[in-house]
Amino acid sequence: MSGEKNSNTAPVRDLTVKQGFKLSKFLVSWEMVLVYILILINIVLIASRPNLYFSSGTIQSIIQSGMDVCPLVLGMILILMLGDIDVSVAANMIFASMATGLCCQAGLPALAAVIIGILAGAACGMFNGVCVAYIGMPAVIVTIATSMLFRGIVKIVLDVNVLKQFPGFYTAIAWTNIAEIPLSLILFLIMGAGFVFLLQKSKFGRKLYIIGNNPTCAEYSGIDVKKTKLLVFVIMGAMCGVASIFFVGRMGGSVSSTMGTGYEMTAIAICVLGGVSTNGGKGKVYGPIIATLIMAFLTYTLGLLEVDANTRKIVTGFILIIAVLIPNVNKQLLANLKLKFIYKGNKNAEALNNRTLEEVKALKNTIAETRKDTSLSEPDKGVKIKKCEDKIASLQKKCKEQTAALLKEQREDERKAKERFAVK
Repeated sequence: MSGEKNSNTAPVRDLTVKQGFKLSKFLVSWEMVLVYILILINIVLIASRPNLYFSSGTIQSIIQSGMDVCPLVLGMILILMLGDIDVSVAANMIFASMATGLCCQAGLPALAAVIIGILAGAACGMFNGVCVAYIGMPAVIVTIATSMLFRGIVKIVLDVNVLKQFPGFYTAIAWTNIAEIPLSLILFLIMGAGFVFLLQKSKFGRKLYIIGNNPTCAEYSGIDVKKTKLLVFVIMGAMCGVASIFFVGRMGGSVSSTMGTGYEMTAIAICVLGGVSTNGGKGKVYGPIIATLIMAFLTYTLGLLEVDANTRKIVTGFILIIAVLIPNVNKQLLANLKLKFIYKGNKNAEALNNRTLEEVKALKNTIAETRKDTSLSEPDKGVKIKKCEDKIASLQKKCKEQTAALLKEQREDERKAKERFAVK
């Protein structure tokens, strides 16, 4: 009886999506495009200043100059993934720096001072998160307000004074090389690996993608959207505390209330250049990691080419706009060109061909699966494949004939319209 019962049980279907690695697709991915841009910038730098480029320590210095923003970039990825934004991160970073500096000035142990600085950043992030997630205020308004709030507190506390008592390892992190590799880059890649796991491999990361695409759907799916948003803003705040270590170290172990302005825009720009959508629910960590290096090399290269600071900002902004628009412009432009020149502006013909392409693609997938199916004999495989190939040929022939008929009908209508409205 048990054997009979088991034989009547339907087999379990494997619903997992299996996508094999495709080199052609990988080489045109946005992350690889960023790699090409980085290589191009290096080629320009080599061509313009070959002696400097190959001098000892140049590459390390370029990388180190762009690492102070890297923790802000990693935290901003999560914020943008929600479809929110945080423009208070630079002020939060300076606030955390002040907290650490004041603790060191008061004689606290270095480790305790660092932890307090990170906790101060996390507390600022929590304040943003409560306002956005639980009170329901727009993230951009909240973070603009808190940016002024955090920066204002720092200015009141420090006035025109400069804090100079910080742990000694801050400067070491910013400027030390290990086996000719900047320590700051090594730490950035370690943190980046952690964020890759957090966003792309964990349940928490999947929640962010769902919330970013549709928060209402996420709520009805059982995700605590408010709690998740709060946690993301806390993580962002903690990363501001971590960024204060890199920033103060790069500044030579000192901080004032006027430092760090514009870092929030740099972090957001790097994330967008890295392929993270400001609408939420789209992006990976790899892109912003590469984009961080691009910004470091780009800024340094423009400086070597004697481009002044203001023009440098214009050029950088222009390049970012082009880089962000490339995927969308190309896609829309190709679609418009195809409609105009191939289908002569006939949307019915375009829709017919697109539908046929989808049907042919499905049949080709069936052929590929049939060839791999070990349960079928070779003659049965041949018969099934032949049927699919015949159907593909039939679909393509029918599509070609119907497209020709639609275009002919369109030409006839245009001819009649010209004759009807021709001036006699």
